[in-house]
Amino acid sequence: MKKYSNISSVAATLAVALLTTGCSSGASVGNYLWGDDSPPAQTQARTPVNQQGQTNLPEAPAASTYSYTASSGPAGNRAGFSKLPKNSQRVFVVVNDQPITGYDISQRTILNRILGRRKNSRKDVLEELINDVIQVGEAKQNKVDIDDKRINAAIGNMAGSTGSTPDRLKAQLRKQGVAFSSLKRQVKASLALRWLMQKQGAKVGKVTDADIDRKLQKINSDPRRQGVTVYLIKQVNLPVEQTSSAMAPQLLQARAIEAQQIARKYKGCSSLRRAASNIYNVKITRTIQADSRKLPGDMRKSLRKAGRKRLLGPMRTRSGIQLIAFCGIQRIEPPKATREQAKNIVENEKFGQAANNILKGLRRKAFIDYKVASARP
Repeated sequence: MKKYSNISSVAATLAVALLTTGCSSGASVGNYLWGDDSPPAQTQARTPVNQQGQTNLPEAPAASTYSYTASSGPAGNRAGFSKLPKNSQRVFVVVNDQPITGYDISQRTILNRILGRRKNSRKDVLEELINDVIQVGEAKQNKVDIDDKRINAAIGNMAGSTGSTPDRLKAQLRKQGVAFSSLKRQVKASLALRWLMQKQGAKVGKVTDADIDRKLQKINSDPRRQGVTVYLIKQVNLPVEQTSSAMAPQLLQARAIEAQQIARKYKGCSSLRRAASNIYNVKITRTIQADSRKLPGDMRKSLRKAGRKRLLGPMRTRSGIQLIAFCGIQRIEPPKATREQAKNIVENEKFGQAANNILKGLRRKAFIDYKVASARP
C-alpha cells in the first residue's frame, strides 16, 4: 500500500472557513431589492382612488426598477447548458466507464459557489469532475487506497483548523442543498491529485512578495468588492382582493383610508407594526436594502424629505395600496482581503498550474465520451 500525505494546503483551510462562515471569496455586496412586487402587468389599467374618491393616487415604484444585481451574472448561463433540475440523472459524460450526471454537476456547482470558486460555469464544473474521475482512477490503478477513513480524517482536519467540526460542516452543506457525499468526492479527488503530484515530482512555483502584492491589489480593487450605500426601507402593503370592476374603486378607497390611519399613528420604523395593528390584512416587508445607485434621484429626494417619522404614500400598486417607510441610510463595506488570503490564493493557483500539466497527459490516455453536444469543450 502506497503512502501519501493528507491535504495540508492552506487554501483548503481557507475554503472550509468560507463555507462555515457563509462567505465567499468572490462575493459581492449582495442583491438589494426594492420591494417584493413584480413589475405591473400590461393589462387593463385600474384607476387608483384616494379616500375622497379622487383618482390621484400615484403608482408605487415597480420592484424591478430598483433592483441591484451583482456585475457578474450566473456563470452557467454562458456555458450553453439549460438549467438542470436538482436531481437530474441525465448522463452528460462517461469517463472510463464512469458516468457524470446532471445531479453531479449541480451539486459541484453549488459547492464551488459556497467555497468561492470564480470559474464555476457548468462547463468548468464538468471538466473538473472529469479530472476528478481520472485522478481517482489513476490512484486506484496504482493500488493507492483512498478510503472513507482517510477522507473523513482529511475533512476533520480541515474543519478543525477553522474551529468547526465535520457535523457542523455537514449541517452547513445541507442548508445549502449539498449532500455531504459531494464534499467527500471532491476531497477524495484532491487526495488523489496530491499523490499524483508527489509521484511525478511536480514542481510548484515559488510564491514571491510581488506575486502577493499584485493579487492583493487585484482582489481589493475588484468593483464587486467595493462598498455600497443603501437606503433602508420597509413597505406596507394593503392588498385588495380581486373583485368586479364596479366594486374595485370602493375597495381601493377603503384601503386608502386605512393607509392614512396607519400614517397618522406612525412615529418611525420601530412603531410600524403597532401603527398597523388594528388594520385587517396588512403585510409589512422585512427591511429592504435598496442600492442608492439604482434609486432614481426623485425617489431619494422623496425619502429624505419624508424623513424617518413620516410615511410615503398611499400609492397604488398592482395588488392594492402601498406605503413606504424610510428607516435610514447605511454604508456596507465588504472586508478587505488580507495578505495571508492573497498568498493562499496565489499558492492555490500555482498548485493548479502544476496539476494541470500532469492532468493533460492523463486526459490524453483517458476515454472521455461526451453524451451531450453542448457539453463539449
